[in-house]
Amino acid sequence: MVQRRSAMLARRAVGRTRQFVVLAIAVSAVGGLVALERRSVDPSSLNAATRATSPEFRRDAKASTWFCPGVIGNDEQVSGLLVISNFGEVPVGGTITRFVVDGVARQQRFAVPARSTLEVDALAGVKSGFVSALVESRGTAVVVEQLTVHRAGNAVSPCASRPSGTWFLADGFTGADSIEQIVVTNPSLDSAILDVSFVTAIGERNPQSLKGVVIPPESVRVFDVAGFDARNEAIAAVAVRATVGRVVVGRSQHYLGRGRLGYTMSLAASATSSRWFFADGEKSASVNEEFVIYNPSATDQQLTFILADDQGAAIDPVTVTAPGRRVTKFAPSGLSALPDGRYSAIISATSSVDQSAGAGADAGAGADTGSRAGANAGESVVIERVATRQENKSTASAVMLGAPSASRAWVAAAGMAIGVTDALRIFNPGSLPATFRVSYLGPAGDVSITGYEEVLLAPGASASVLLGPETASTAVSVTSSEPIVVQRRIDRGPKQPINGAAPLIVMTTSAQ
Repeated sequence: MVQRRSAMLARRAVGRTRQFVVLAIAVSAVGGLVALERRSVDPSSLNAATRATSPEFRRDAKASTWFCPGVIGNDEQVSGLLVISNFGEVPVGGTITRFVVDGVARQQRFAVPARSTLEVDALAGVKSGFVSALVESRGTAVVVEQLTVHRAGNAVSPCASRPSGTWFLADGFTGADSIEQIVVTNPSLDSAILDVSFVTAIGERNPQSLKGVVIPPESVRVFDVAGFDARNEAIAAVAVRATVGRVVVGRSQHYLGRGRLGYTMSLAASATSSRWFFADGEKSASVNEEFVIYNPSATDQQLTFILADDQGAAIDPVTVTAPGRRVTKFAPSGLSALPDGRYSAIISATSSVDQSAGAGADAGAGADTGSRAGANAGESVVIERVATRQENKSTASAVMLGAPSASRAWVAAAGMAIGVTDALRIFNPGSLPATFRVSYLGPAGDVSITGYEEVLLAPGASASVLLGPETASTAVSVTSSEPIVVQRRIDRGPKQPINGAAPLIVMTTSAQ
């Protein structure tokens, strides 16, 4: 739990209750090598050598803490909501603390009825370049997500369930003067000290001006990537490493051309991982899709891609070499063996580095242990999938951070696209059949969605889920007998015909 001042200003906001051997390969790569290999990856070791963790909702906990990455707060055409879902049998109260670029953090009380979802204005009248939030509940746990309402398309981001000493963003883009901003929040009472590095097409850069950057207590700092001498770059990965303290990092991205359009707000990866899962791949003439791989370590990483269709039929594994301290791009659309349509992906990384070497350091990320200066032994990779879709005269880009592990339960508080066949994409990466159930949070508790009460999913297979209007304003959860990966489509607003994408939040209980 993050400490806060006892004498912070309180402020009320308006809230309302609501509920996967090719003959030819075409890839776009920077400093990367692609090859074919006839060896398989055992998908049953779903969490092996994984360091990165997803945000986690512990449903039976007596309290919860969520760190939301931030909403633009000085543009009258941009607004946002904090979406808070209470799965409990009793009402729950708590506190929202808003942090700003300059000024004093402000507090507001909130209360959510039993088995309900509450929307709260993310800004509540606060004016700042960005406004981030800390949401704390007492008595029972809640799950929290952030919705940004933007003229270029709405964006949904999970809030972090803990701050971290390291954060990574694989994809970055400033082409056509697109706006990419790294939003760093220090929620603690003490200053945090950061080293920020970034990677473009020519390699890694560590400017002196981005070393030892001080983030004052309970405040937000915004870094304009173009201002890093990275203007008009198609590659702009970022690493944030705290030498003192722990922070929360998000990426606000407004695409303005050069093949990308739209807006996204994403939570960064809190660590690297040696394995990443994607449930929502698509090979189509109307979709330009690529995996963006950031290797912040000094050691080259060999990545093995296993790509499979919805029936679980996989093409031969493909290997991609990701050089150290570089960004590598891989486009599955160039794989002739991969049929058109939906697919899932398991991506595993190996190197000469002992991946467990950094685990202890990662576990102690909360301590001020001096420099965590990067690209050290034990770091693996961060992978994001970028998909730009075209429909008629509309174009929209979406960025999805992979899941570093599978889980038996997932939840989304801020909703998803309604009336589309792929509102949810569910992937079984294991070696055993999985039976999943989709439900929504109703007044009397979880309600199974008709047709998805008990769905069998074969090993390696994927499925699409259609959601109706009953799920439009409430939390949706997916539970399974075996670990699965779930990703979703989101509604980008009434004037945006192409849906966006977002991850879900892992849901656990003490028994798990």
